[in-house]
Amino acid sequence: MSRLALALLLCLAPALAWAQKGGRPQVVAVKSANLAPYTSLLAGFSVEARAEVQEMTLDESPGAAARIFKKLAAQKPALILALGPLAANAARRSLGEDVPVLFAMVPYYEKYGLEGPNVTGISLTSDLGPELEGLLAVAPKAKRVGMVHDPRFSASTVALAQAAAAARGLSILALEVDSPGKVTKALEGAAGRVDAMLMVADKTVGNAAVVQELIAFTHAKRLPLVALTPSQVKEGATLALSPSPLTIGLQAGRLANRIIHEKVDPGALAVAQPEGLDLSINLSTARKLGPSSESVLELLRFAARKDFAVKVYE
Repeated sequence: MSRLALALLLCLAPALAWAQKGGRPQVVAVKSANLAPYTSLLAGFSVEARAEVQEMTLDESPGAAARIFKKLAAQKPALILALGPLAANAARRSLGEDVPVLFAMVPYYEKYGLEGPNVTGISLTSDLGPELEGLLAVAPKAKRVGMVHDPRFSASTVALAQAAAAARGLSILALEVDSPGKVTKALEGAAGRVDAMLMVADKTVGNAAVVQELIAFTHAKRLPLVALTPSQVKEGATLALSPSPLTIGLQAGRLANRIIHEKVDPGALAVAQPEGLDLSINLSTARKLGPSSESVLELLRFAARKDFAVKVYE
């Protein structure tokens, strides 16, 4: 264990002991790294959570992280808030069932096996309903939405999209590939059969080359492209809805209150979808979809109705 981690644990011990003697409940927020989104999330969490919040950062190996969590388990905080994959995995494996764990900022948490007794969290992905509603705002005549994906990694995501699409009068055309090299052929087969494209991230198609290919295809066919991140919108995708760290922090604070003060078992709580999303829109790309700016205005109205923050790119 590094001297820094040991020093942090020694600093936490008196506060945790004080909490056990009748002070405010103690939450230890453990960050996988020192990243700005984690800082924003903790700002929101501290506003909502009725607890004292101590912070630690893990800039170490999984083995060292596990040893830190075992020491934290002996100090028995009211809750561990684990931010990022390293912290969430180490907490799940090292704390046992004595200390509740609430995780956040873990992309595709399902693959880490984080669900279980005394553990819950907030996902970084939604059921794709908001993304499809944003698509309909910018392209109200769209009916068929293409999704390039590898069924080995994202079949469940496509199933969610199909259910969400059916509820909104849309259909999903699943374009299956098993290697990045087959994306071109899949897109050629989709030409004339889709009215829009929706990105999905998996190990096969979640890379920069495929993103650029999707952007080029939708530009050439004048189709809207719903992306995953603001950076992809900046590169030329039409729009993206991405989680807001600050809003997730507020949501996590409310969940923490339920776990700490209402004594709700985290294991009985389903992993929550993010309540707050940020809308990113590329104005230049959106304007090419039609002869007027009405689609852009409708997309902005959609964001206002949903109370989404808006990031605009030209």
